[in-house]
Amino acid sequence: MTETLFTGGTIITMDDLHPLAEAVVVRNGKIEYVGDEPTAKTLVSTDHEQVDLAGHYLLPGFIEAHSHPLWAAKTRGDPVVDVRAETVPTYVALIAKIKRRVAVAKPDEYLLFFGLDAQLHPDMEPPSRAFLDQLAPNNPIGIQTSNCHALYLNSAGLDACGIDETFVTPEGSIVERDIENRPTGMVGEAITWRALETFYEAWGDDRLSEQFEASIREFVENGITTVTEHLYMPFYKAYYINALKKGLPLPRIAAYQQATTHDMQVEEMDLGEDRLWMAGVKIHADGSPFIGNIWLTEPYLESEITIKRMDLKPGHTGSLNYPQAFFDKMLKTYFDAGWQMSIHTQGDRTIDMVLDLVETLIKESPQEDHRFRLEHCALMRIDQIKRAKKLGVLCSFFINHITHWGAPIEDSLFGKSRAAHYMPVGSAVKEGVRTSLHADTPMTDPSALELMKAATTRIAGDGRCLGPEERISLESALKSVTIDAAYQINMEGKLGSITSGKHADFVLLDGNPLEAEPGKLTEISIKATYLAGTKVWMNEE
Repeated sequence: MTETLFTGGTIITMDDLHPLAEAVVVRNGKIEYVGDEPTAKTLVSTDHEQVDLAGHYLLPGFIEAHSHPLWAAKTRGDPVVDVRAETVPTYVALIAKIKRRVAVAKPDEYLLFFGLDAQLHPDMEPPSRAFLDQLAPNNPIGIQTSNCHALYLNSAGLDACGIDETFVTPEGSIVERDIENRPTGMVGEAITWRALETFYEAWGDDRLSEQFEASIREFVENGITTVTEHLYMPFYKAYYINALKKGLPLPRIAAYQQATTHDMQVEEMDLGEDRLWMAGVKIHADGSPFIGNIWLTEPYLESEITIKRMDLKPGHTGSLNYPQAFFDKMLKTYFDAGWQMSIHTQGDRTIDMVLDLVETLIKESPQEDHRFRLEHCALMRIDQIKRAKKLGVLCSFFINHITHWGAPIEDSLFGKSRAAHYMPVGSAVKEGVRTSLHADTPMTDPSALELMKAATTRIAGDGRCLGPEERISLESALKSVTIDAAYQINMEGKLGSITSGKHADFVLLDGNPLEAEPGKLTEISIKATYLAGTKVWMNEE
């Protein structure tokens, strides 16, 4: 038996019945008692471990409600070359960096570049197959967009991935072709991730295992003790099991299997102790606003970014990823099997379609607690939020779109009116929808405090505020990365607050996020992270 007594600081429980406490008793990884210090001291034995919080603030560990920790590992670190705009600010510099890497490549070496960004790389042009063939005539090459939904391949890359004139495009995928049916080099959605596996496999498991350790530590160092794997595929499990065997500080993993199997079967999985379990199914109803494949009622603006860099036609309103009948079949199959569904929806027309189908499913086969999740919710309208609330549908917002891409969203993609309600988390909170915030790593780096800052300020990179009426309070933001995020993954009874009986997953901060200036939330330092009562990371500074 292990016992730990936490005292000497402020304990913010996120439990509405007892919001603050003086002490916490942890026994065998579970919270035994939360309350006053004198009582806590009577509940522990003489050989208990004492943790002095040194005046800091103990909170439940943060929950990242939509992310990709293993997939993120695949996109980071050598031999992947980081060409995100924050690293390489222009398209000219990006191409120059590719040329330098190609110049030292071994013959037939697979080369992958992550972070091409039509919104943030000035002068960008979609790289053609012919252009990439000139850049790298002797190597398979892929350039992945920062939004992760598209990949540009040269001829060697297409050959390596088995994509040619006879290739049959899978459901939920994009393979762009010329008038002679020849692939142009651009692929999107499900086939993107399948093609990337060809590159990852060429580099071997050692590279991925090493980078996965770095990915794990990045989450833990940001106080994140539970994270979802929103593109889980069956072969991922071995990496997670290996991480646990090695004693790595692996956060709890709620897996959402990618809905791409032909038989629509979901792997039953639970490693016990709530370390890795199958939480549900992930379905991409549409794609990314940054490559133009989301379904809208109003078209994109006509701008240099949309017409030239994104290669969209005037009046473009996008489309669904799947034929309607196939999408309907997927949702009905998984719903009838009792799986929670996490549905990627960015465009408002997509959301209409999904809510229509959810309503039909509920009427045909009522389920008391289905917890349908809509993911990202970029252009969700107020009437749709009201309807989601009525249907019991939850919303998880990719709020970092505002801080990272806010200026082009307003100026070049959707205009001021739509941008003011882009990622409308404020409206969702007002309507009583239990929301979560997410970073969608690898698209943006994991940080609950950054998510809170984005949701409470809505300040874009150039300093403008997009839709001040959609800002939320500090308390609502903190709930969205703790107890409400736990609710969205069906774990509010075990995670998300410092409450007796729950897992003892904590984050220790040097400031109170409920009393901070919203714009200074990211200045709060994370001092330590605890998983099942054990300190798995400490800030040595």
